[in-house]
This record gives sequence, structure tokens and C-alpha cells, in this order.
Amino acid sequence: MEVERQADVPDIPRAFWRRPGVWLAVGVVLVVVAAAISVPLLLRAAERCADGVTRTETGECVGVTDGGYAFAPELAGVQGLIRAENESVLATGKEFVSIALMVPMTLTEQDSIPVEWVRHHLQGAYVAQHRANHDAATGDRPLVRLLLANPGSALARWEPVVAELERRRAAPDHLVAVAGIGLSLATSRDAMARLSAAKIPMFGSTLTADDLGDIDGLLRMAPTNAAQARAAAVHVKAGARTALLIQDDTEAELYPRTLAESFSAAFADADHRFTGQTEFFDSRLSGVGNTFLQMIPNICTARPDVVYFAGRGEQLLVLVAQLVERNCKDHRIRIMTGDDLSAVAFPGDLARRAADAGVEVLFTALAHPDAWREAAAEFDPAATYYLRDAVCTVCFPVLFPDDSLDDASAIMAYDAVLTAVRTARLAGVPPDRRMSTEDLLQVRNRLHGEYSVAGASGRLSFDERGSPTAKVVPIMRVQPDGTARFAHLAKS
Repeated sequence: MEVERQADVPDIPRAFWRRPGVWLAVGVVLVVVAAAISVPLLLRAAERCADGVTRTETGECVGVTDGGYAFAPELAGVQGLIRAENESVLATGKEFVSIALMVPMTLTEQDSIPVEWVRHHLQGAYVAQHRANHDAATGDRPLVRLLLANPGSALARWEPVVAELERRRAAPDHLVAVAGIGLSLATSRDAMARLSAAKIPMFGSTLTADDLGDIDGLLRMAPTNAAQARAAAVHVKAGARTALLIQDDTEAELYPRTLAESFSAAFADADHRFTGQTEFFDSRLSGVGNTFLQMIPNICTARPDVVYFAGRGEQLLVLVAQLVERNCKDHRIRIMTGDDLSAVAFPGDLARRAADAGVEVLFTALAHPDAWREAAAEFDPAATYYLRDAVCTVCFPVLFPDDSLDDASAIMAYDAVLTAVRTARLAGVPPDRRMSTEDLLQVRNRLHGEYSVAGASGRLSFDERGSPTAKVVPIMRVQPDGTARFAHLAKS
């Protein structure tokens, strides 16, 4: 029996959403889109250390913070105090401005400064901020927030940090000034040139280089290298008629050349002269110790009343070690040098051997707390109170009992921030207008004479190039234990 065939039933196409290939393709597209969105976000998150702070390819976190992000464990304590004060300012609802403290806060082996120098800068700035906001003697309007700007090791990452500071002139930060900077480096000069072009006033803490007078908008708390050398010459001339000059003639080093030229010009006169020719060395080359060894016989022959060392503190330690072994121990050697020695740890064993061998070392400093006691007439007690009083709970000795003022870092940062505050409060803009950086630039030209600032490092009266005039300069003497003791207060 024949079976009847069924007619062919035509295939009915599946709906596209029921096709597995479509969903596979959709899945692939979604994965690609998600990756395109999330991977950059994840990469950017990995680059962020905090709001306003980014991570570099070397792992440094650079940028600007209100204290909420700690750039180094050693800075966490003082940054916490700064953040609390900043939040207190915001909680008042009153008018405020922000001042940024800009110094390297992530150090590497390439940096010549220790982390203590950085911490002391932050501590001095905080004490100044707290005083400005709570001591009516400094005024009361506007209140001050303190931002912390880290341009990285040797200020190498200054460009994005300065760009961030420019942005923060607007609300909600209302930035009006930058304080600190502190190091006379090529990167510092570049950063300051950019800030100057942006019309942001700068209040340098420990800047001493003589080639910064052309940067418009910069006021410096510290006397220049040339001014320090002149002060040193005036000091030694009282007890010395002859001098011998030892100079680092490294071409790239402006510091020793400036010291040598200024000391020479101030020392030589009818009653004072140089004996022997200048002894040069090149710190870029190896064998500096051997070079010093070859100088010793000439120093013994010249028998100068004072040796002026125009060079860095590191090399001076090598010279002192050589002089300890000299043959002419019957002739005492008195060495005078610049403030770079204050940033170098003088080994106690070397200091003892030098004292025993009749080698005395003196240097100029930017500031020192002993000067407040030994030369009290040169300082306003109100200007030094918050750094020296051991009873008030918001003064430096109570807040930071384990830290010292001896390296001048905290003192100079304190003066830089308070000078910025004084400038802002003298601006006196109308209540219906926000203060701008240009308001401060107008006022900075008035900070002399009757409007000079009583600083903890001495009275601050600025010339047309932004340098302090007739600034006091402490002369320090290295003790047999390697510490420095105040010897005299000279004028720059």
C-alpha cells in the first residue's frame, strides 16, 4: 500500500532575538563597550591618589590637597592639624581665602633636603595659619585656608601642580597666594615664572639665590646669598685683618660664585686684605679631598686670620677633616661660610677633632631661636611668641615637642604665610567682591617702611625687587658636639 506524501512545509524563520549568534555578537559588543568605558576609568583611578593628587609613573603622588591626603607618613600628623583648621574655617560660613604652601613633600635620593625640613615647613605654616584665624592682632578678615601643594622631588612635577593652583583661584578654593617654594633650583625658577605670568603672588620662605629679582610678584623672607656674604664679612672684619678665599668654581653653581664675589667686595679695604691667591676646586669632579689636601700647605704658609669657604656644606666637611691633620697646628684656623651648612649634619666626632685641632667653623643662618634671647631688641615679641612659648597650647613647642626650630625651616615658613596673610588683609576689597590675586599684587608694593612686617626671623621690609632690606643674619658657631650655637647677629 502506497503511503501518501505530505506536502513540504516551508521553514518559518526564527525571530532575530532567538538566534544564538545575535546574542553572541551583542555580548561581544557590550563587553567591548564596557571595556572602553571602564578600563580608562580604572586606569584614571589607579593614577589618582586623591582629589587633586595624581600618581606619576615613578609612584610619586603630586598635586594639591587640603591636608586630607598625607604625602608621607612623617607629615601625617601636621597635615591632620591643617585639615582640621581648614574644615573649621569652612564651618564658620565666613569669607575666606586659600594660601598654598608649595614645597617638595615626596623626597628621593636626588633631594638635598631631609624630610624634617619639609615637616618643619608644614609646622611653621600651620602655626601661622592658626594664629591668623584666631589672634585678633593679625586682623580677622578674611579667614585663611592652607592648601598643600607637592610638586614632587626637586620640584620636577611643578607644571601640573601649578596648573592645579591656577584652577583653584576660582570657587570653591579662592586661592590668592603661594608660599614656600624654598629651594633655589632651575625647576623652582620655572614654576615661579609660570606663577608670575598667571599673576599669582609668591612669598618665598628660604629662597636665597641672587638671580630671582626679575620674577615679578615674588617676595622673599630670606636675605640673598650676596647679603649673607656681606654680613659675614662685616662680622669677621672686627677681629680679622687678613683672609684667604676657597671657592668652588663649578660653572653651573651660582651659589659659591655669589658668596665669593660679595664677601671679597665687602672685606677688602685699606685695613683688610686677602693673603695668598684664591684656592679653587671643582665639586663636579672626583678627588675633592685630594685637592683640599694640596691646599693645606698654602693655607699654613698664608696664615690667614679667617678662611672664607665659598661652597657647599658637604665639601666643607671634607676640608675640615683635612685641616684637622695639618702641620701648622700652632696657627688656629677660623672658617666662615654660608647658610648651606645649616642643612648638613655636622658629625660629632669630626666636630670634636676640629675643636681639639684648633679649627673653628662659623656660618650664616636664615634664622635661629637663640637670636630671640641673645639679641632680643631686634625682634618683636609678638612675632616670635607662637614659636617660642612653651605654655600656650597652640604654640610650636607644645604642638611639636619632638621637633626643632634650629634649621630655620619652620621660622621662615611661618613668616612667609603670615606675610601673605598680612598682604591679603591689607587689600581690603569691598564686601560685595571676592578678593583676587591681583589685589595682593597691588598691596605687596606697600610692604616697606611703616607697612613692613614684624617677622619671627626679623623685620621684613621689601625693596622693589622683592628682597628684604637690612635683614638680620644670625652668625652660628659649630660646637664640639656638632650642633650649632648662636654667636652674633649681623645685618645684611
